[in-house]
Order: sequence, then structure tokens, then C-alpha cells
Amino acid sequence: MSTTNASGSTAFPGDRLEAEMLDVFAFEPSAGVVERLDDRIERSLRAWHPRATRRSRLRPGRRAGLIGLLAAVFAIGGATGSLQGLYLVIAGPFDDPWHRGEALNLSQVVDGYRVTIDRAYADSARLALAISVVDELRRPGTAQLMAMSTVITDAAGEYSGIGATSSPDGAFAAVNVVWAIPAALPLPAGPREFRVVLPSIGVRDDTTPPPNADATGWNPWHEYPGPWIFDFELTVDGGTTITPDVVAEVDGVQVKVSRLIAASNITRVELQIGGTLPPDSWSAVGDVRHDGRILRFVVGEVDSDGTIAVLTDGGVDDATGEWTVTVDELVGGDARLAGPWVLRFSAP
Repeated sequence: MSTTNASGSTAFPGDRLEAEMLDVFAFEPSAGVVERLDDRIERSLRAWHPRATRRSRLRPGRRAGLIGLLAAVFAIGGATGSLQGLYLVIAGPFDDPWHRGEALNLSQVVDGYRVTIDRAYADSARLALAISVVDELRRPGTAQLMAMSTVITDAAGEYSGIGATSSPDGAFAAVNVVWAIPAALPLPAGPREFRVVLPSIGVRDDTTPPPNADATGWNPWHEYPGPWIFDFELTVDGGTTITPDVVAEVDGVQVKVSRLIAASNITRVELQIGGTLPPDSWSAVGDVRHDGRILRFVVGEVDSDGTIAVLTDGGVDDATGEWTVTVDELVGGDARLAGPWVLRFSAP
């Protein structure tokens, strides 16, 4: 799909992209939405300056960016023809189960609330789920829904949650993405059986205001009980595990990389902290570098043994070669310890 002609002028691939968007959203937007859509696309293209010296092709990332722009405009326009289209506007690491996941389309209804696991994705470091929820009865007073409370198990045990996000489509529907960490790491490549239980969903009801402006503990959200239970098999993408046991020290504080799990779309780094530092629950700010890529820390947790486990905003297809983990800062409560701690190692 060419985006430049031989003289370097821009040519928008409108027909194919429009057809793809109609496939995704399964409805035709109103004239007002189309006008706003045309305006935003035009401004986006004016801000993009492709090289005029050679023909270029629309890269997958660029195509995804344009589709994300279109999806965002449709959402702003209030279109509800295809709930799944909202997954395209969930940015960053939470878009994995939709863009990389396996379609499951498993659905259950409890008291008129339909919960569907649309897609799922698993690699050696985590499981990601794309979950939608719809109130088919459209109950009066409902302002918003979400479905992010999950209990996930496999043959090795129960998963732990590490992140989730929700994007509503009006009052009666929402798409949700959930990340979870396996009970035993790394998760081996190949087919694996999973059970996902949603004990409840979240329902927001704004019809009853708080008793007074200074009320504490009032919450418009309440849990609606299920459960919604799903059993399925998913092919795990796999990854590479490295145990370098390298240590760096700055001002008497040691940082050790005990294990790194590299998957195609994420990297998990496990850090152990020691030395002269106050007892606290520490988190790390930094990045991982491999083969010219910079993968930044985005989500973290502290394991029961004090290990800091961080996930990055990207992964690698080939883990062989030189690695550099840089911890720029350690943060614990109000304390901040400046580095950097630079740890280098290689994988065969």
C-alpha cells in the first residue's frame, strides 16, 4: 500500500482503509462524524513528512496508528455499532491481547449482563485478556460498567494481577484488558489450559448522590455478583530466560539482575536490592537495551521475597547477544536513590 508517488507527493490509501474500518466497526458513521474524521486525518497527514527520495510503504505501526486515529474519532462521535472497535484505542502495552491475541469469543450471560472473552494472548512472562461487558437489559440509572476482577488459574496454580484498564462505550458496555502473571515462571511455549473466573463486575450508579458534600467512603460503584466462568486452551508464545546474576553498586547500594525473561512483545526483569539502604518497598525506574532497542520499565511489583519484578514496553524476537539493564533511580515511599546502576551481560 503505497503512501508516496514517484515525485514524492502524498497519496492517502483511502478506499482500502475505509473498507477495513467498516469491517471493524460494522456500521456507517453519520455525516458529522465523517466530517470530523476527514478533518483529523487531514491534520494528521499534514503533520507527517515522508521522505521524497524513494518510494515507501505504509509500515504496520503506521497503519495501526491511522486505524487508532479513526477508532478514536468514531468513539468521540458516539458510535456504538461495534463494541470491539474500542480495543483499537487502548494504547501502549494494554493493546496486546487485541492486536496479538487469539480470538476466543467466549460469552456468558448472568442476569442480563453479558461478559465475553474476545481474545487472549500469553507468552513466557504473562497472560493478557481482552474482555467486554454489556448490560443487555439497559438498566435505568446505570452510568458505566467494567469487568476487570478476574481469578485466573492453570495447572501450576493461581495467577497474580499486575495491571488492567477499561474503556466504556456509553453507559451499558465497556471493553477491558487484564494482565496477569503466571504462578510459575517462565510459562512454557505451546498449548495450555486456562480457567478464568469473574466473581463479579463493576456497575456505576449515579442516581443516588452522596448524603452530603463532605461524605467519606461513598462510592457510586458497586459489585454485581456472577460468577462468569470460562475454560479454554491457548497457545503460549514462549520466550527466552536468562539468569545473569550480575551486580552493580552505587554509594553502597547493590542492584542485582537475578533473572530476565524475554518474549517477543515484553521483557520481565527481576531485580534484587541490597546494601546500605533503609527498609522499604522499593520500585525501579530504568530501561533495558538490546540490539539497538530501548525497552522502558512500565509496570512493576514486589514479590514476597523482596524481588522487584518489572515489565517493559516491548520485547525481542531474538534474545541472543549483549544486554544492558540500567536502573536510573530507586523509589521507596518518600525516599529516592539516584543511580545509575548499569548491568551488562550476554545471552548465547
